Amino acid sequence: MKHNVVLQVVKGVVFAYVISAVALVFIAFMMYKWDVSDSVVRGGILAAYVLSCFISGAVVSRQHSERRYLWGLLMGAVYFTILWVVSLIGNKGAFTGVSSILPALALCLFGGMLGGMMQAGRK
Repeated sequence: MKHNVVLQVVKGVVFAYVISAVALVFIAFMMYKWDVSDSVVRGGILAAYVLSCFISGAVVSRQHSERRYLWGLLMGAVYFTILWVVSLIGNKGAFTGVSSILPALALCLFGGMLGGMMQAGRK
């Protein structure tokens, strides 16, 4: 049973990062083709976080019959943790201040939990 749960979480995280990659490629294309402002790029990146966590939270919580919002919250937390660790390794100055960590964490948790909540009541 535990192996199955770990496998579901890993699949959900991989799925979330695939969605993030597609969204970030789209944002890069927009930057290449049009002159978009930094605020649009930042907003697009945050939207990619939320969308990725939302979909992965919905996918993983669909496999469970109880506490689906907590499974979505877990997906958002795992997604953010990996994002934060990779950011610390790759760019030592990024994602270190509380002002940059808290909004991204809140959005990841919210997106995952909302995805899990959308599955509540479904069979």
